[in-house]
Parts: sequence; C-alpha cells; structure tokens
Amino acid sequence: MTTPTMPSARSATPRSVVPGSVVPRSVVPRPVSTEPRSGTFVLPAGLAIATDQPGWAAVVRRLLSPGTGLELPESADGALRLTKDDSLAEEAYIVEVTEDGIELTAATPQGLNWATQTLRQLLPPSVLRPAPSGDPLTLACVRIIDEPRFGWRGVHLDVCRHFMPLADLFRYVDLAALHKYNVFHLHLTDDQGWRFASNRYPRLQERASWRSETQRHLQDFADGTPHGGFYTLDQLRALVRYAKDRGVTVMPELEFPGHVLALLAAYPELGNHPETGYQPATTFGVFPEVLNLSDEAMRVIFDLYEELLDIFDSPYIHVGGDECPRDEWVVSPAADELAAQRGLAGPEYLQRWLTEQLRDWLADRGRRLVGWDEINDEGPLPGAVAMAWRDAAYGVKAAEAGMDVVMAPLSHTYFDFYASDDPNEAYAIGGLTTLEKAYAFEPLAGVPDEFQPRVLGTQCQLWREYIADTRRTDYMLYPRACAHAEVAWSAPDGRSYEEFLTRLGPHLDRLTALGVEYRPLAGPLPWQQGGTGALRRPIEHGGPATES
Repeated sequence: MTTPTMPSARSATPRSVVPGSVVPRSVVPRPVSTEPRSGTFVLPAGLAIATDQPGWAAVVRRLLSPGTGLELPESADGALRLTKDDSLAEEAYIVEVTEDGIELTAATPQGLNWATQTLRQLLPPSVLRPAPSGDPLTLACVRIIDEPRFGWRGVHLDVCRHFMPLADLFRYVDLAALHKYNVFHLHLTDDQGWRFASNRYPRLQERASWRSETQRHLQDFADGTPHGGFYTLDQLRALVRYAKDRGVTVMPELEFPGHVLALLAAYPELGNHPETGYQPATTFGVFPEVLNLSDEAMRVIFDLYEELLDIFDSPYIHVGGDECPRDEWVVSPAADELAAQRGLAGPEYLQRWLTEQLRDWLADRGRRLVGWDEINDEGPLPGAVAMAWRDAAYGVKAAEAGMDVVMAPLSHTYFDFYASDDPNEAYAIGGLTTLEKAYAFEPLAGVPDEFQPRVLGTQCQLWREYIADTRRTDYMLYPRACAHAEVAWSAPDGRSYEEFLTRLGPHLDRLTALGVEYRPLAGPLPWQQGGTGALRRPIEHGGPATES
C-alpha cells in the first residue's frame, strides 16, 4: 500500500468524528495521528491473519490471542492483514480498521509489536486479561499513523533493595511493552543485595544475596527479618528472551566501584579493609566502602560482566558509577601505589580509570557503556552514554561535549518520590513527583538545537528502598509511568496535561483489567495509605502531626 508522509505532531489531535460513527478508544501514549472513520468491525471467532512476512503472525498472535481467545491462523484471505512497508521508520506503524477488516503496517517486527499494542488498546479493556472474557470484540473504524519521538524509552527497576520474584519481572515487562517502552533497565547489584547467580563466584548467591534485616531512614528500629533472593542465569536468560519477543531490551546494571557492600560480604579481599568483616547493608544511603581495584578485583569485575554478556543481548551495558566516595582510596597506601602504577595523578582518579577500562573492554565486545552522570565528573568520556540523574543540566553538558545522553533527572523521573502532598501517602524516600510534574518533563529543554540528536531519549526510575512488594511497586509506578511513556514517545507539540487526563481515565480501566494496583487520580485508597504504623508518612516528609 502507499504510505502517506508521516504527519507532524501538530496533526495528532483526532479529527472531527464522522456523523454516526463510533468513537475509537483513546491510546496511551498518544499517537502522531488518529483519524476516526465511519463504521465498526467485529472480530469474528475465525479471524485469520494474512501476511507474506515470516514470523509476523507469531508477533501478533502472542499479544492478541490470550485475551481474545482467537487462534488467529494464517490464511491468504484473512481479515487481519500484516503489511511490510520499508518506507516506514524502524518503530513506526500504521493501524487501519475498516468495516472489512484490520491492516497493520510496519517496516520491522518492532513496528509490528507497537501496532499490535495499539490494536489491543483499541479493543475492550478485557482483552488485556490473561484469558478471554467473552466481551464482544468490536473496533471503531479508524486510521492511526504513529512513530516514537525518541529511540530510548526506558523504565528502570531496582530489585536489590527489595527482591522481586521472577514472575513479577515478566509482568513489568508486559506493562512496559503496553506503554511502548523499549528499554527495561534492571538494577541487579547494590549494597543491600546481589541478585544474580554466578557460576564463577558462587559465594555471591550464598552470602551476598541476602541481608539480616531492614531499617528505613528516619525510623529508629529494624524489622529483624532476613530479606533476599537471586535469579539464576537461566531465569535471566528467559526474561531476556521474553522481553525481546515483546520489543523490549533488558539492560543489566552492575554497580562498580561503589555500592558494593553485598559483593564485599562475599569476597572481602576485594575491599580496602577486608579485616573488618563486611556485611550486606541493612540500611539505605551512600556507604564509604568501595572496591580496591587491584588486579584481582579487576579480574572479578571482567569475569562477572563476561557472564552477563552471555545472557543479555542489549547493545548497552550499565556500569553504575554513581555515589562513589573516594575516602578509602585517598588514605590508602595501596591505592596510592595503584594510581602511580597506572599513571594517574592520584587515587581519586581510580574510578575514572576503571570506567575507561570498562568502556574499552565492552567496546571490544560490541557493547556500549552506560553510566550515571558521575562518569563525567573528571570530564567527558568519549564513546560512553551518560544517564543524567542528578539534574538535566548534566545531560546538557554531556551532549554539548559530544556524548550521547539519556535524560533521567530525579526532579521529574524518580517515581520512588511521593506522588502528592497528601499526608496519608505511605512512607517514601522523600521528594515530590506528581503525575502532572511527570507529564510536564521535556527531555530537550535547555539542549541547543545542534546537540539535540545526542539525546537518545529518556527513562523513568523506580528505586525500591521503601517499596517492599509488588502492590507498592504498582502504586508508585502507575499512572506516573503512563505519563512518562507519553513524554518519551509523543512529540510535545499540541500535547496538554488536560487532554492526557481525558485519555488516562479509560486507560486506567486497562490497568484494572491487568490487575495493576495503581494510584487513583483522587488519591490513595484506604489500604494504600500509610496509616499510623511503620508506613506512616513522617512529619519530616509532610506527614500528619499526630497519629490520630
């Protein structure tokens, strides 16, 4: 078929509905162009797929069959047509529903994935359930033309501070794909826990994967309950494959050279004071303990990354690099000697040296290093990708220096922050990121025009120091992750928070069908509130002045 020129974002507002037509369901994130047409199409029980592209039917069947109950066999005269159009961009797609059937057009399986996700949203919310409901599968006729604004649309999940069972990771991949996120950033190691099994270093799963108890900031008590867990390499391999089938790349993160107390608990010889007896952290924050970066430590680092590269096919590998104190190094004769051997001006430059080594090692294996914006504190790091978290200004500076950047500033993309000023919000780490604030984020703000191509995209983060289970994870992520998905996918022209809310209301019905315990727009439900116990919002965070 002939594909029209991709319309500008200014044409994204739906045109006037044809008299007598059924209004098509709204979509999140907002497509580039939505043109309602007259009429409807009801998916018949024998709906078949017509395509000449190998593997394309499986993409659609995987996403559409479970909730509709349709087998979707292939047939040359099928009413669900899958068409390849090489003139479209890699992730672009067209969905066209007429009274005679459905046509999904894309240039790649990735574009087809997104077309199918849009088709799912155009159907009744019940199709998102894991089993068919029997609801009529009626589609309003419509033509949607769409493509993403950014190539990097990420959602980050911390499984170190509180372990997350494997089945829940699959679920969050599904939710990411529904919202057209294409990067699932998995934070696998930190002071409080090491979350993947290593064949070469088995003490990591034996000792580093659990802590004796947990104590939150501003609370003067610990829970006295051991907490832990880890993923086997086969489990992670299955997660990567599952995500890939849904258009999502899983990017692993191992934190070095700071945030390593769990690692040191298993292998204390890698620390600067092995005689002290390291333990995985039971509290949260920044700890002075760092790797000693000896030759032995470097061998362990490379060995661990080698195990990961065998599992994760992501072209990007995150090395952490944030919040790394130099205190132990600057008073260490051994660190002084290492720095001199490596031609460094002093031990305070050891982290920079490590990051350069990792960058080159990964590049030799066809991967690119990603690090939190501290990797640039000693100057730009050519060839690496900076993830700007402390402030968007760090991303602007990196882009101006010629580096690729992912914008992830805590001010707008950290969803572990409180969602409102409501004193009944349950205990969180602090800060405030309302739904409206999340939606208002502009990743290119302050970036000069000539450097904007350096901004690969944007990412939202969920650090889980104070988020112990999936119910709280749902609450903190959604619907703020819906807003951020639109920031990442949809062009800003013509976008408004008020219009977004008109689409978000029906979209929440989809989340309900999926069993997501999101934060209601009107505020937390009684069982989502902090109450008067351990999850009570502290006075220091704007919580209630009394326990009454």
